[in-house]
Parts: sequence; C-alpha cells; structure tokens
Amino acid sequence: MQSRNILRQRRTVAAAILATGALIITGCAPSGSLSEDPSKGGDADTFTVGMLAPMTGFVSAIGTDMKQGWDLYWEENGTTAGKFTIKTVLEDDASSAETALTKANRLVTEEKVDVVVGPVLANQALAVADYLDQQGVANLSQTSADDVTQRESSPYVLRTGAMGGSHHTFAGGQWAYEQGHRSAATLCVDYAFGWETCGGFVKAFTDAGGTVEQQLWYPGDATDLSTYVTQLLNSGVDLIYAGTAGGTDSSNFLRSASDFGLMDKYPLLTNCCTLDQAILQDVGDIALGVKSVSYYAEGSKQAQEFVEAFEAKYGIIPSSYALGAYATAQLLAATLSGVDEKLTGEDLIDAIKAADLSGSPWGDISFDDYNSMVGPVMIREVEKRADGKLWNAVVQQYEGVSQFWTFDPEDYMKNPSFSPSYTGK
Repeated sequence: MQSRNILRQRRTVAAAILATGALIITGCAPSGSLSEDPSKGGDADTFTVGMLAPMTGFVSAIGTDMKQGWDLYWEENGTTAGKFTIKTVLEDDASSAETALTKANRLVTEEKVDVVVGPVLANQALAVADYLDQQGVANLSQTSADDVTQRESSPYVLRTGAMGGSHHTFAGGQWAYEQGHRSAATLCVDYAFGWETCGGFVKAFTDAGGTVEQQLWYPGDATDLSTYVTQLLNSGVDLIYAGTAGGTDSSNFLRSASDFGLMDKYPLLTNCCTLDQAILQDVGDIALGVKSVSYYAEGSKQAQEFVEAFEAKYGIIPSSYALGAYATAQLLAATLSGVDEKLTGEDLIDAIKAADLSGSPWGDISFDDYNSMVGPVMIREVEKRADGKLWNAVVQQYEGVSQFWTFDPEDYMKNPSFSPSYTGK
C-alpha cells in the first residue's frame, strides 16, 4: 500500500529525530532503546494504554480536551473491559514532533504499553506512526493528516479520533454544488492541513461541475487576515470557502469577514476548525448563521448523549478532540470485552475494526481497507441554544463518507498529496 522508499525515508527521519530528542529532552529514554525488545511485561490482565496529548505548547487546549474526553468514558463505565483492567499512562508531547517521538519510545520501551492513543498534530502523527509500525505496537491515531491512512498507511495504525483533512470536506464541495453554486473562491492556511481541507472541497466541487476562480493562502502565523478578506470581496463568485486552522486565525477571519462585509456579500462555507467551540466562545454572535462542514456537530443526534454528559461533568460544550478520545476509549472497551486473551499490534487493530461499532458518538461508522473511518459528515450551521450558548446544528448529513469520496483508492493515491501546486482542481 505504500512505497518502501518512502518508508525508508520516514524511518531515517524518525530515527534522527528520536536520537536528537533523547539528548535534549530531560527524563527521556536513551536513543539506543529503539532496538530493544518491546514485548509486553506485567500482569496479563492489565491492558496498558499510552496516551500522547499536547498538555503544554501551542495546542495545549486540545490536550486538555483529549484528556477530559478519555477520562469521562472510564469514569462513566469503570476501568475494566471484559477481563482486563485498563491502565492509562499519559505523556505530554508538548505540541512537538521531537517530543512526541521520544515519549512514544518511552511508552514502548519503559511502560511496555499495549497500544498508543494519539498524537493529534500531523507532523507528530506521521513520525510516531512510523516508529510504532517498526515496533509492532498498535496506534489509535487522533490526527487529521491524510497520509496517515493513505499513501503512508500501516496495518498498525487505525484512525479513530478524527477524519482526514480532505476526507470530510469532500462533502462540503458536493453540498455547495447541490445548493446551486457554480463558482467559488477559497482562503486556506498555508500548510499541510490547510492544503488538505481546501483540497477536499475543491476536488469534489470541481468534479461535480463547479469552477474555482481564486485561491488564496495565508501563513499559519498570520495575525491579520483583513488583506485576504478584502481580496475576496471582488472575487465575483457564488460562494467563499474558508479553511482555517482553528486558532486565532479562525477568530481573525470571522471578525474580518464581518467587519468588511464579506458575510453580507457572499454565502460562506468553512471547515470544522473555523467554528470549533473555542472559536464560537471567542467571537460570539458574529458566527451566527455561518455554515461549515465537519464529521462532528454538537447538535447532532449521534453525539447528544456524549455532549450532555460532558457538559454535566465539565460545564462546557465538548470539542471534536474530546469526542475523538471518548469514542476511542469506547471502541477499545468494546473490543476488549469480547476477547479472552490480550490482543496487541495488528491483531488488536483487526479486532477493533471487527467490533460492534453501534452506538458510537461518531454515528454509524466502519473502517476501510486503509484503516480510516467511513461515516457521517455534516453540513452545520451556528445556532443559539435556548440557554444562549452557541453550537453547530445539523443542516444536512451525508452517510458513509469515505476518505476517497467517490474515487477509486488506487487511482486517487497516484496523485500527489494536496499542496498549493496540486489543489484538486
């Protein structure tokens, strides 16, 4: 499913990062432990989960969400699954690829974990996935990086905490065309996630018959998006699509779009991150009525019980990161409850894929041959609940959405990954 040359390149990079990280990060395992035997020790009835989450660094809020979602499931259901007692070892990956790889090494060689949950950032996920592939340790990935389950897929990696960056936005492109829009302009963040979230929209929209007249890219550290918004004002298209990263860029875009009248002049569709709960709390009523495409909606039927339980526990509406960790715990528990002996590595991944997935807060899901979710994707609209809180309500739901949309997987992956030079048009 992947080029061995690519794998060798990734392994060289991963080994170099790990060796460097072990020297500069205190309290971490030595680089020589890469070759140690990762065979499991300890109680055969204890199932040890290593969790990599960014508890510090520039996306530390995501780490908090992941931990809360994970903890909530086990608090609700107890820390046993079948004959196994679940032990969780949380490691802070510090929002860093180097740290994530070094901590993954420690989890395998010192903690003897049976599975690793996380990480969430794309650059972390690709390096960690390759290392765990080498060690034969299962990885329940929480990232949206497309190639984790495409060109660089592994039988040891199962994407349980998210959909790929382009995966869910295919539905956005299809929906836009179905609404009668025939031309669009895009504004997306200029790195891999932005390329992918934009690429999915553009690929599906143009495949349906639409045209993309203008594409703008802004740097990830941009503090002012007004110049990009003003360029879009004269685009003369039917629809504006915005794919932001879910940080201050999302808030800045929405404020600029409101201040300069972009929302009044054109219909606006965004990706999941632009209207995440943290953003809604920041910008307030500016976001009312704005539509987005995502695999998670706080107002969806399938997520209702989880949202209510999370709010009761933590007093806030949960994000997709919290749901991803919660749903991963649920999948793991369902799998372990149905087996008599400890499963690890590829056997664990296969068992999870074969488990009873009904009742998932993701909705009706399955997994494809490349270990990515196939499931619902929603067009959402920001509404105000009776209690005054903003959330995303479902406008339309597409069932059984694949990471390859309607395309043949092998043919699809002959194309390069999405980038500013390959945008999906």
